[in-house]
Amino acid sequence: MVTRRTFLRSSGVVLGAGAVGALAACGSDSGGEEDDGAPKDLRFAWWGHEEMHRTTVEALELYSSRHENVEITGENTSWDDFWDRMATQIAGGNGPDAFQMSNQMIVDYAQRGALLDLEEYVGDVIDLSDWDENLRSYGIIDGVRAGVPISTDAFTILADSDVLAELGLTLPEAAWTWDDLAELSLAVREASGGSLWGMSDGAGRYELVEPWVRGRGKTLFDVEADPVTLGFDKEDYGDFLQWWSDRRDEGACVPADVAAEDTSHETSPLVTGSAPLYFTTTSELTGVRALTPAAIQAVPMPDTDGGSKKANFVRPNLFMSAWTGTSYPTECARLIEFWINDPEAVEVIGNSRGVPPSPASAELVEDAPDASGLRTPAEYLALIREVGDPMDALTPRSGREVYQLMTRIGEEVRFGQTTVPAAVDSFFDQAASILGG
Repeated sequence: MVTRRTFLRSSGVVLGAGAVGALAACGSDSGGEEDDGAPKDLRFAWWGHEEMHRTTVEALELYSSRHENVEITGENTSWDDFWDRMATQIAGGNGPDAFQMSNQMIVDYAQRGALLDLEEYVGDVIDLSDWDENLRSYGIIDGVRAGVPISTDAFTILADSDVLAELGLTLPEAAWTWDDLAELSLAVREASGGSLWGMSDGAGRYELVEPWVRGRGKTLFDVEADPVTLGFDKEDYGDFLQWWSDRRDEGACVPADVAAEDTSHETSPLVTGSAPLYFTTTSELTGVRALTPAAIQAVPMPDTDGGSKKANFVRPNLFMSAWTGTSYPTECARLIEFWINDPEAVEVIGNSRGVPPSPASAELVEDAPDASGLRTPAEYLALIREVGDPMDALTPRSGREVYQLMTRIGEEVRFGQTTVPAAVDSFFDQAASILGG
């Protein structure tokens, strides 16, 4: 049986490496014998939109129905609350046994010693044999398999093709540039007589900074440096912020007050009807389409004209990990295998988190081709593999704080609280402190 818990927001707790090491010692030794017939009370934690919540509960219920001695308590919360609570629980020696893990946080938690090494279960329990070689290696951090990818996605621009068609405008088939995006967005403003803006404001989103700097042959982070540093320079970031300021000034993207209301898919300019172009990831494609009757097409992120590296790439967006202190490491490994390879489980979960990493599982949940030409998540990822380049690296430790800093800096520029040059200096100073701290 799966039970559900609703949690109050926990106060933020710093996850200290020393504390985690001590806590791991308090949990059961993952190398010890695990009685398969004994009752097991597992806790599984996740965050996500309603479709992710529904499919998770159904999958956990299915697992429990096949393992009568296993009871799983589900712990679901919002994105921000998830990390506050996870830090609190692990620091207190009470982490969930298994949990959904973000590509933004897996390196951080792995390097703090909080994640069980799953390598000993690969082959005997967890089957990754048909996976792409790169995907198989993602989740191995400093020699420890800290998680197994459970979904893949890519950055995308979701476009209301109905609105664009009404305005006599067309989307690119595949590759396009930042100049093309600027022209199309301004054309929306002009063709609509000023009643629409072209796109949402992406000035504070790392999902747009990364394609921008990749086109210049750079990376978000230099993960080979010790300590890790930013992989781009002030000129790159200043040009990015100025590009968005120019789009804002000409009406190609939404103004600051409209951008401030863009806090979820439900309140996004795409869904509310104020702008037909919206930046997100393909793991959100199914959920966004469910919010609007419009025909939503997924198109690639823009490349830099003459750039040395392609902007687009496929990435593992979510992992499943287990806590080092779990009393049931083998059962956690079985749950992971069930999640990624069991046909019935795969069909229950579907594309709610993104496209499954296993080719066989991806084929099971592939949507039928749309007669109108709207790309399915799998079709979009196939396109990105054609027009893109490989992913650079997973987000390093403290990288999420840098992303949050980008959001704040973008907001300050958007509302005229600072200039672009001052914002760039502030960002680099604070990012250096975050990454070097």
